[in-house]
Amino acid sequence: MTTPLSRRRFFQLAGLTALAFPLRGWAALDTAGGDEVVILNDIHLTGIPEEKIPGNAKDDDDHLRAAVQQILALPKKPAAVIINGDLALSIGTAADYAMVRELIAPLRDAGIPVHLTLGNHDVRPVFNQAFPEMKSASDLKDPRHNGLIDLPSTRLILLDTLDQTPGPAGKLGAEQIAWVIAKIDEVPTKQVILVGHHNPQVGGDTIHYKGGLTDTADFWPEIARRPQVKAYIHGHTHEWTQAKESGIHIISTIACAYVFNKNTNATGWTSARFNALGFQLKLHTLETDHAWNGEAKWFFGRQPAPKKPAPKKK
Repeated sequence: MTTPLSRRRFFQLAGLTALAFPLRGWAALDTAGGDEVVILNDIHLTGIPEEKIPGNAKDDDDHLRAAVQQILALPKKPAAVIINGDLALSIGTAADYAMVRELIAPLRDAGIPVHLTLGNHDVRPVFNQAFPEMKSASDLKDPRHNGLIDLPSTRLILLDTLDQTPGPAGKLGAEQIAWVIAKIDEVPTKQVILVGHHNPQVGGDTIHYKGGLTDTADFWPEIARRPQVKAYIHGHTHEWTQAKESGIHIISTIACAYVFNKNTNATGWTSARFNALGFQLKLHTLETDHAWNGEAKWFFGRQPAPKKPAPKKK
């Protein structure tokens, strides 16, 4: 008798449990029961009109306004919107964060939860004063602004990688690392996605390591030992790239503000769909005729390591 293969078993047998590939030929892949969030990063807003925007055809607030309208036009309301760091253009001021509040208001008015993380252009005390209602999910002696988003198949843990402003590099710190590990261990049967502004100093292009997480060596071995951790999603580099380290996907999502090289990158935002198989990321560029607009990829996570059989007694 032949037993039909489940979709999950098919991918396991096909060896696709830790791959990422373009979705163009896989558009019909079942995502029933999946969950959707939207990720933006590097919005770089300023409340100071005379501040100049690096190499932009238009102001970054126009970029975010356009992105918000695109998100509101989605056929399905996302479970959450994450803006992953570098909320401010230069060094975060009250005026900068007032601009952020103004521009995300339509999302919140539509009933969409908005989560903000901090990057190297942000100032934590000023941010906290500007958004007193946005309480951190953590309560650390070294205060950090963390978040948790729990979906049926997935837990997203939002990191606070801000170390010093100004300064490009980031740091988690021992106390936050311990908190993150505890939150991972709470959900052994869910996939876990880590979302932080700074890139880790593993995987990807080493040119970005100097500005990445300086305590990656203290952090990465801990998450590598936990098979439910499927990916680390970051901003900071203003690029769309994918890498892998210890079986964990490392993904840089496109910036909503300026890019460093218009020939190799684009401005926009990313939608993410999660289910038991993994997750799909889809690009939404603000230039609707850009070659990347609508590009989507599936990322399939690690499977728990099989238990080693007990040694036979002699």
